Amino acid sequence: MNGMKRVGVRAAGVLAAGLLAATVVSAQQVDTINTLRDLVNQGQYQRAYELGQAAEERYEGRAEFDFHYGLAALETGNYPEAIFALERVVFARPDQLRVRLELARAHFLAGNYAAAEREFNRVLSADPPPSVRANVNRFMDRIQLAQASQRRQVRGWLDVRVGHDTNINSATSDSTISTPIGDFELVPTGQEISDEYARFEVGGQWREPLTKQSSLDARISYEHKENFSGSEFDLGIGRLDGGYTRNLEHGRVRVGARLQQVMLSNSRFQNSYGLVASYDRALAPGWIGSLTGAATALRYKGDSLRDTNQFLASAAVLRSRGAVTQSLSLYGAIEPSEEGGRGKHNGRDFVGAFYGAQFDAGRWGPYLRAGVQRAEYRDTHPVFARKRKDTTLTATVGTSLQVADAFHFHVETGYTDVDSNLPVFDYDRWLIEFGMRFGF
Repeated sequence: MNGMKRVGVRAAGVLAAGLLAATVVSAQQVDTINTLRDLVNQGQYQRAYELGQAAEERYEGRAEFDFHYGLAALETGNYPEAIFALERVVFARPDQLRVRLELARAHFLAGNYAAAEREFNRVLSADPPPSVRANVNRFMDRIQLAQASQRRQVRGWLDVRVGHDTNINSATSDSTISTPIGDFELVPTGQEISDEYARFEVGGQWREPLTKQSSLDARISYEHKENFSGSEFDLGIGRLDGGYTRNLEHGRVRVGARLQQVMLSNSRFQNSYGLVASYDRALAPGWIGSLTGAATALRYKGDSLRDTNQFLASAAVLRSRGAVTQSLSLYGAIEPSEEGGRGKHNGRDFVGAFYGAQFDAGRWGPYLRAGVQRAEYRDTHPVFARKRKDTTLTATVGTSLQVADAFHFHVETGYTDVDSNLPVFDYDRWLIEFGMRFGF
């Protein structure tokens, strides 16, 4: 009898210990999942992802754990893990629209547009609230654009405008200039000239995907500005740009080449050619960063003393929030003279900043651009016996109106002010123009 009592006591002890251990394990599970949920709700996605990754083997299959671990993986760019975790929740709870939305977003960010479209359509078929439907429709539009980017694209455009330019030759308003050897009167064409003009641009663009992650592209255009009162300062610019783009896990890199020819009064004035490389990366939701480097040779017809080689670097950040897209870029360059010696004073170094903002108001698209640049030339000017220093301010305000699918009406006004320590290079100008752009 006493033996049976001892066995019963031992069994009760074992059972109690087992219940205690189960309670401790259950408490640990609840604590881990609660901590994971709190980290996600606080936006500490990296810490949440690391915790979920360490605990996945123990807790995968529990819907609350899988959901918050999936969100943490999604927000930290670990899309395969996010998809696996969210798919486990969808399998267990197929009626949860929030989970399907996050799974669709994970597929979209991972580049699996067919799977993303399938999940978004399942959400739409459940008749979600208007705000959810609107959000899904925005993603569906982006999916169409992304799918189009994986197909060959060929497009062109024609832009025709008329306007008024207060300074078509970018010249000073002074009639005389002072030099160390005396004052000189400028000829009329060396002074500011105001005129009306017509301007047109025609161009085309081609893009050929090589794989889902790479593509080739080319762009060609010609722009011509015809002044009404005379042809001496008519301007033509032809451009050709081509390159190779590779999509990386968290960004995109592009390398390419550029050619440009500038015509003045229907005669060749300047040629330039060079190489350019850029790297773009998403920094956070709605933010994109960009780094660019370029090497360009600038050559002038019949005036080799003006030839220079330019080496430029820039960094930019773009933020898109709601209907407003803003960008800020900083750049700097060294531009030594190709000839040196007598042409050294044409070499320069410059730095600058540029800001742009655009508002998407449906058919209307108002925009603002502003920039500042400081340039210092490398040697004493042979006429003025001083090194040239320029500060350039630019500002442009305009808007576009979509008249039809392929037609846009544009109105734009711009201002340029060049403040130079050598008065002959000091000028300002206003420009206002309007016209139509047709895409095909």
